[in-house]
Amino acid sequence: MSLANEWRTGVEERLAVGAFIRPEYLALLRDLQTLTHSFGITLSPDQHADAATLVFAIECVDRWLDAIPHSSDRKRFSDAVMKRLEGASFDDRCLVPELAIRLSRLEGVLQVRRISIPSCGVIRELLANSEVMRRTRNTARFVDGACREGCLMVELLLLLLRQIATPEFGRFMRRLSEPANLADKLRDARRDYAKGELAIRPGFFFHLWLAGAVIRRIFPLAVVSAHNPRLVAWGFRSLFTELILFRFSKSRAREPARQ
Repeated sequence: MSLANEWRTGVEERLAVGAFIRPEYLALLRDLQTLTHSFGITLSPDQHADAATLVFAIECVDRWLDAIPHSSDRKRFSDAVMKRLEGASFDDRCLVPELAIRLSRLEGVLQVRRISIPSCGVIRELLANSEVMRRTRNTARFVDGACREGCLMVELLLLLLRQIATPEFGRFMRRLSEPANLADKLRDARRDYAKGELAIRPGFFFHLWLAGAVIRRIFPLAVVSAHNPRLVAWGFRSLFTELILFRFSKSRAREPARQ
């Protein structure tokens, strides 16, 4: 089975990627390999597995949280997630078995790496920021929230890789976090609005504002990355992929209107 389909989670145990894992989260793991290699960082199998555990747990939380329509229920769900990660007692009826397993494995990784307290602090901020982004009707505030979400995600990753991450890698990832997450929001805006996960109607102005925010952050990143051919190649490939997926998501969002 390929690395994208199965990740090592221990000496003998294996965690198979479920059918529900969204492809963009699998892409994060592939991108992580490319980016670490570009900075001369080699991840061990255990470090690969820990990164996968983190990514899959976040994907699972995000997917189930997105499906909850009422803010009070989302708050109860978020509280249960945090209590599970912190080892506190909670109402386990709030967590489906898939999520409980993902969180249990993430809790184990955070404890072994001795980063449980700072990581839980970041995750708590992520959950609170997610609710602000979902409910705001102000485009500028949404952009700020998307940038913050990207930064917090990178901080989680850097905590996990703190023993091997170089200062150059950390600076690059922090610069990358904002335009990368904004590009994801730009691509998914129509779908998120249709599903009730975005309060702002994604019209021309919204897309223009997000596109401008991405471009303003990409140029400085491109300048500092120009000396690294691997990063340049990865950047062009990622930009091409985002554009293709963005166009596909637009046509897919329009399909119900044509039926």
